[in-house]
Parts: sequence; structure tokens; C-alpha cells
Amino acid sequence: MLSERITVLYSLLKCTNTGIARFAGCSCGNISRLKTGNRVPKPGSRSIAVFAEGVYGYADYENMLPLLRELCGAPGESREELIPAIKAWLYGTEEIALPGQPSQPRTRQALMIRRKNFGEKLDRAMQLLDLSNAQLAALLNIDVSLISRYRRGIYSPHGNERLSEKLAEVLRSRAERNEKTAELAALCGISAAELDAGFLSNWLYDVEGDDRPQIAKKLLGSLDSFSPKRELPPAAPALPAIEKASRYRGAEGLRNAVVRFLSDAAEEGGELRLYSDEPMDWMTENRDFFALWASLMTRCVQGDVRIKIIHNVDRQAEEMIDAVKGWFPLYILGKIEPYVFTSAGHARFSHTLFLHEGRACISGFFPAGEKDRRYDYLTEPEELETLKHGFEAMLSEASPFLKTFTPETAAEYRGLVSSKPGDRSFLLSSLPPAVVPEDLLGRVLSRSGLSKEQKKRAFAAHRRLRRRFCEDLKERGVNMILCAGPEDRGPDMTIDFSQDLTDISAACGPEEYGEIIAEIIRLVKEEKNFHLALMSKTPFKDIQITTMKDAVAVLRRQMPFAAFVFLNPILTDSVSGYLASLHEKYAKDRRDTVEMLQKMREMCLK
Repeated sequence: MLSERITVLYSLLKCTNTGIARFAGCSCGNISRLKTGNRVPKPGSRSIAVFAEGVYGYADYENMLPLLRELCGAPGESREELIPAIKAWLYGTEEIALPGQPSQPRTRQALMIRRKNFGEKLDRAMQLLDLSNAQLAALLNIDVSLISRYRRGIYSPHGNERLSEKLAEVLRSRAERNEKTAELAALCGISAAELDAGFLSNWLYDVEGDDRPQIAKKLLGSLDSFSPKRELPPAAPALPAIEKASRYRGAEGLRNAVVRFLSDAAEEGGELRLYSDEPMDWMTENRDFFALWASLMTRCVQGDVRIKIIHNVDRQAEEMIDAVKGWFPLYILGKIEPYVFTSAGHARFSHTLFLHEGRACISGFFPAGEKDRRYDYLTEPEELETLKHGFEAMLSEASPFLKTFTPETAAEYRGLVSSKPGDRSFLLSSLPPAVVPEDLLGRVLSRSGLSKEQKKRAFAAHRRLRRRFCEDLKERGVNMILCAGPEDRGPDMTIDFSQDLTDISAACGPEEYGEIIAEIIRLVKEEKNFHLALMSKTPFKDIQITTMKDAVAVLRRQMPFAAFVFLNPILTDSVSGYLASLHEKYAKDRRDTVEMLQKMREMCLK
């Protein structure tokens, strides 16, 4: 009987209905009816075709294709050879003989990545809207355990059009009822006016037309092309004479107040807290002043000044990227903490608050569009303390935009990365040090020309990266996109430690590269949580990317070395989705991935 054969198959693969349903792309109930014998379709039916696809996908994911091949008597392990053999075996009459148990587990599949992304987005939306599993299940009229599986990325309603539409409408209605429409729209990367159930559904399910990959490529491209020599402003020119007054008027008055404010801050040090939602023409319409402003800001952050700034952007991804590009020359110095508001502001008034803690403040508050703008320059301690509390209140309504780390703050960066939950995805253009055996690294470093101190740092970085990598393999999925290099030039055979925020790299020879590829082959074959996709050409030359749940780290491979950890959900969602789309595009079955790696190894050894 069919149900008996399926029971034997489950015993061999150690799987469940849910496990097969993941890869079959159907409901768990459909699989359950086959297993219990409540449904016995014909061998050529679509139900059996879908079930066989699910069995093949699960076996490949769990690295059990050799075992499945032996059970079914298939001539090979390819999809074309095994799936017909599975169907034939399910309806066969020969005596069942179970082969030995498998010794190796799984590789990653694109389907799992898509469902994981859906689960993470749904989880964020439910947290934002204060929706429990039980509440959402009741609104959708489904079992509460299914919501739990959705949030964990085990399953998704991709194939159930009615449920998919209802879920999007429930979330939209809940946001409107709780006055969270602007926040939910921000999560999707659009304005509140654009949010409807259709767009929300597109965002949840990653359908074609989603512009997040383009947003991510624009952001990452701006970081990849950054040149500090070209973009950092020169030293400040001679400062104009500024009258010290208690009030300044108009755009020219604000410019004078800012020159006084930043000049004093650069000399005295301390912390600046900056916010303005008025039009920025006072800064940008005068090119000479803009150059002076940029130079003074650079003097501040190159000295002893730290800055917290709440950016006035409409939470649109494009505007956030423009903010990153405009401030990037200052971000890279590592002393600016940028934030953005998580809820919409009020357009009826404009507010400027530039506070030098304990020393001075420029404060302006007036109707939006007011031409005769007036700014108070305050220095009284009591007034400054009151304004500080006001800024802190605004800060409590804002969310971190990004954190910048330099080699001097590398320990803080490692701590932040280690503390973040969720799977890890990497886009790498050079060999990952974590997979390099220590004795092999010793051989590479011995002829690298690095100093004794540099070698010591390289070994320390290697130990940290390898320990973290091994811990990740035990606890979570590790999805790696590695650029194999174009056929005319071959791969980048450099081991660099930018993932550890360490400014050291070393080139390895063809034989050493081959040994590292052999180690990667072993990981693909043996490590259940290691999932590899190979690209022929890197989309970015000078950055490496790591995504986690709720965070994305972009690390520079060139001077000045730095790590930029984005915490804003719009940008992290964009970059995570972009890496997921790359993995889905380039990921192969485990067997094909091993063949590609073997060809890479043979090519470099010729």
C-alpha cells in the first residue's frame, strides 16, 4: 500500500509531514492524507508528482540523496533520475529493504530562504502592530500553530491566494485601527499614502516588481564606490568674523549662528545633538557656506566631538540612501550616531535644535513656510538642560539608523554581531578566513611579507572568525555567496580579514587555494547548516556584506577600514532581500555545487 511505503520512507529520512510539505509547496494536510491512506491517488496524478518533488527536495536538503537513490534503485542522484524512481517505488510490489542510515546532513534551498524572509517580515509586522499569534489566527480563522510556523519561516501561505490576500488586509486594517499606518508603511519602504493590501502582500511575499533589490544595490554601490581622498572636505578655510548675539534672523543669520556654534564645538569638544526639519536651503543654496559647514563638521568629528543626529527624512528608502551618501564622509570617521523618526511628523511647524551639551544651543520654532525665521542662541545652563530633555524626548521616538565601527572599536563591533539572532548570510568577494585550516594559514602567512605583529593579529582574527563560524554552524543557518571569479581571470585568491574589521590580507598560491576549496567542499557535504551559492563575478569590489536578523553589516576591504551596521528596518530588509535573491538565483543542488567547486579547484591547479 502507498501509505505503508510512505511510512517506510519517513522512517528512512527521519522526516515529518511538515518537512516534506516545505519542499512540496503544499499544505501539511495534503501530505498527511497520503501518509494515512485517506487519499490514494493514481501514480500519474499531480498529487504524487508534488509529493515526489517534496521528498527529493527534503532529501537533498538533508544530504540524503545517496540513501534515497539506494532505496528506490535509481541510476543516479539527479532530479531527472530520482523523481521517476521515487514514483515507481511508491507503487512497487517488491520487498522493502532499508539501506544504512545517512552520515551526512543538508544544504540550503532557495525555497527555505524565501519562507524564512516571509517569516521575519511577518514577525516584524506583528510586533509593530502588537498582534499575538492567537489574535492573528482568530482574525484569519486558522489554527494558532500555523501562525507560529509562519513566523519561524517553516511554512508560508504562498500557494493559498485567498489566505494571502486576507492576511495582508488584516495587517493593513489593524495598522489603521491602531494608528500605525505610517509605521507599517515605513517598514515596507513606502509612504503611508501608498500603503494598501496589494503592496503589503507584495512586500510579504517578495513578488516580482519589488524594488528592494534596486534600493539595496544603490545603497551598497554608494558604499563600494566611496573614496575618502575624493570626498572628505579639505581643512576649514579662514573663519569669517561672526557677531556674538542672542538672536539671529533668516537664512543668513542661521548660517552665522552655525559657524559660531561649530567653531566653538571644534575647539571645546563634547557632544552635539542635532535636529532640524526645516528646509535645508539655508545650507545648500550657498556653496561657499556648504563647503565651510562640511569642513567645520569634519574638524569636530576628527577632534573630540561626538554627534547624535536625528535625520529629517520621510522614511522613504531613496531618501535614506541620499542621507547616507551625503553624510558618509563624516560617518566613516566613526563619531556620528544617526537616527530617524519611526512615526510621521507634523508639517504645520518647523523646528531646529542644535545643542552643544552644557555649552550652547541654536533653537528655532516657527510655522512651516515662515520667511522671517528667528533663532535663539542660548547659553544659560538651565535653558540648556531643558532643551537637552526635549532632545531626549525626540530621541525616544526615533530609531537607530546605523552604527559605525573602526578598527579601534572592533571589539564593540564583534560584540554587536555576536549578539544578533537569526541566520547569517554573507556576500564575499574573497576567500572567507573562517574556513581556512590554521596550519594552512600559517603556510600562507610565512611567505606573505607581513611583519611579526601583523601575523600575530592575523592569527588572532582567524581564531575569532573560526570560533564564531563554528558556533553559527551549530546554532543557525549560514548562507554564503562566494564569487568564484570570471573564467578569463579566475578567482580572487586573497585571504582578507575585513570580516573581523582587521586591516590585514594575504595572497595564497594555487595549491593552497585548492586546499581551501577542498575544505569548502567538505563543509557543503558534511555541515547541515552550511549553504553555498557561487557567482562568477562580484557585484561589489571593495565591500563584504553580512546580514543578520534586524541588522546588516557592510565592511570595507580598503583604507579606511570600517564596518557600517545598518539597523533601520527598511534598509536591512532591502539588503537582506537582495542577498536572498542572489542566493535563490545562484544556489544549486548540493551535488551540482560540489561539482562546481571541484572544477574551480582543478582550474586553479592547472
